Amino acid sequence: MRIIPQPKTVQMQGGSVFLRPIQWRMADGVDARVRQAAHRIAASEDGGVPVTVQAGSSSSESYTLTIAQDGVTIRSEGAAGAFYALQTLKMLLDEGDGAVACCEIQDAPDMRFRGFYHDVTRGKVPTLATLKELDDRMASLKMNVLQLYIEHTFAFREYAFCHETLGYLTKSEIQELERYCEDRFIQLIPSVSLFGHLYHLLSHEKYCHLSELPDYVPTHHYWVERMRHHTINPELDESFALVKSLIDQYLEVTQCDTFNICCDETFDLGTGVNRGKDTGRLYVDFVKKIIGYLTAKGKRVMMWADIILQHPAYLGELPEDVIFLNWEYGEDPDERAFAKIRDCGRAQIVCPGTRSWCALNEEVRVEEINILKMAALGYQYGAIGMLTTNWGDYGNIASLSMAYYGLALGAAVSWNGATKADSAFRSAASMVLYGNGEMVDLAAKMGDTRDAANWWKLVEGQGAPVSEAVYAQRIATCREIREAIADLSFSNDTIKREAISAADGYALFAKWCARLDGLDVACSVDAPAWMEEYAALWRMRNKESELGEVLRMFQTQENG
Repeated sequence: MRIIPQPKTVQMQGGSVFLRPIQWRMADGVDARVRQAAHRIAASEDGGVPVTVQAGSSSSESYTLTIAQDGVTIRSEGAAGAFYALQTLKMLLDEGDGAVACCEIQDAPDMRFRGFYHDVTRGKVPTLATLKELDDRMASLKMNVLQLYIEHTFAFREYAFCHETLGYLTKSEIQELERYCEDRFIQLIPSVSLFGHLYHLLSHEKYCHLSELPDYVPTHHYWVERMRHHTINPELDESFALVKSLIDQYLEVTQCDTFNICCDETFDLGTGVNRGKDTGRLYVDFVKKIIGYLTAKGKRVMMWADIILQHPAYLGELPEDVIFLNWEYGEDPDERAFAKIRDCGRAQIVCPGTRSWCALNEEVRVEEINILKMAALGYQYGAIGMLTTNWGDYGNIASLSMAYYGLALGAAVSWNGATKADSAFRSAASMVLYGNGEMVDLAAKMGDTRDAANWWKLVEGQGAPVSEAVYAQRIATCREIREAIADLSFSNDTIKREAISAADGYALFAKWCARLDGLDVACSVDAPAWMEEYAALWRMRNKESELGEVLRMFQTQENG
């Protein structure tokens, strides 16, 4: 059976049943969201195979799905559990084209929070339709938390000066998305940078005096600068007033009882106007003020754990109900970070990554190791959930579909800790995500070309040199991958185009990187045609946002 996440127990009963058409039989009191989900699977028809849904009113996410010759029964003590049973049933229907083996499935999640964290700030602002499509995919994988990373890409008054050039999400879009999430048992948790990563705000003449580095002169492209700078000066009352304004504006559009204040990577703190001061004290005092403000409004706070873990003496000063987002994206996560958070009695959520940033697709081989190791440490140290991150450093050039495997793997292992990223899982995930059994393996091969097809090197203008033979080999590999993708059937033609575009793009990146190394390596990809296709695909799923700047970077590299 091709079910992701893998259920806890499946008992085969022998035989099969064809479940088309379906006659839905909803018990009294079944949540309207469950009824709607059922009818999205199939319209109810008189004379169809009876599918009985019984759901209580608790918060339970467990369910029992029984498929027999005379019909199907879904039982759960909670509406969410019944909803997840329907997702399992849909996967079975899709796999067998309506024919389903008789069995009984008993299932429940291992982690309470199972989420996805998507960057909508660094280059690419998705359309509402794209975000709804992401919601649907998450719901099918039984995920229940979505966070959107926001710096300037919300309708904040303070950021109005850059909205036209960089793009943003409107208040009505966030409100509509929150309702859409709620209908799919997904919590849309606000996530707003409130301490570090305020580059565009603190670079503006109206607010630059609030920066830790008020006289800083940028030396790199702004994609690079906003990764490194700027941190707000926490010693100023005006700084806190600005942060409160951002919070208040976002709270106008959300009903969520949790708020991620971010507060990560405050690299500048203590290096400018506050030089010589205790950075740990500066950090924790400002964070406590932000938490206190949100707590007074009835919100529970999440925050990234990277900076406070550098100052463990101050961990205990933060409120006991703060949830720490413990992130690590490499192949060897530091176990000590998990122990520090556990030992101070605070809740933590593990945050691995898709490794799709600074690239055209996810780095499958590394993300598999990272996600599974982070999950294992999360289970070992009592984490309450997992939030798989999908960042967009340096223009967010990857299509969202080119990070789907990391999304699915994170969903699978947070629901069922026994999940393994073996060949069977890859094949099943590929079928569920793409409609064929090979795309994930091809994505892995594509990611392996990134040593030569290096977007970070192109943006930064520096990086480790690669031999001419390696460049030529990577370009040849990209051509082979492209041909293989072209021969595959996909459930979605746009995703197929995005996969082909990624393979062609890596070939061009390798040619451009070779040029930086003083080498002239042949590449048969038509760069202008590729850029035109890239732009068309971008506009199908995203607002214009920073497409112009991405294309300018491409054109600069092509023109040498």
